[in-house]
Amino acid sequence: MTTNDTLVVHLLTPIFASFRKAYPEITLDVVVGNQSLNLSKRDADVAIRATADPPETLVGRRLSAIPWAIYAAESMKITELDPVDYRSHAWIGLGDNLSSLKPSRWLVQHVGEDRIGWRINTVLGLAEAVAEGAGIGLLPCFIARTFPNLVPLSGPIAEIPGSLWILTHPDLRSTARVRVFMDHVGSEIAKRRAQIEGVERG
Repeated sequence: MTTNDTLVVHLLTPIFASFRKAYPEITLDVVVGNQSLNLSKRDADVAIRATADPPETLVGRRLSAIPWAIYAAESMKITELDPVDYRSHAWIGLGDNLSSLKPSRWLVQHVGEDRIGWRINTVLGLAEAVAEGAGIGLLPCFIARTFPNLVPLSGPIAEIPGSLWILTHPDLRSTARVRVFMDHVGSEIAKRRAQIEGVERG
């Protein structure tokens, strides 16, 4: 299966571990990358993706919403942020490889290219950079909550409707190993859904 580094670090590893314990006869081969593999070409059997627009060629289900908000490190001494002041601050954004994502487009539209002083090609790296106090950034709320020093400067931004999907090729959805893996992941994500979709720290 394939997914990205952010989801592996902040969500999926315990779920994969519980799957291996429940189904030790099934080998789990995880390919981590921030570029989507082509399931139609069988680069992987299953994908777990954070996307608002899953490919129409794949089948699966939406597991949860992933709200995004604006965050800054406590060291920046910012506790409130009015939209009229967006351009008064330095921002950290996602790299060119992720420029088509809604958070990247929102940042360019509301802040401007010239105020993005640091770009990085993974959400995992983006969260680390924002936590270091190098600038303000847009982050998935469930990831930002894992950094005790991050301060939310907005509520969830409605124009950035992130979602978590589990997907496979239509020809594989009845395959036993694929079906049990997707069912297991779906069940475990359901247990964590409030945590993923919440904004405040638990």
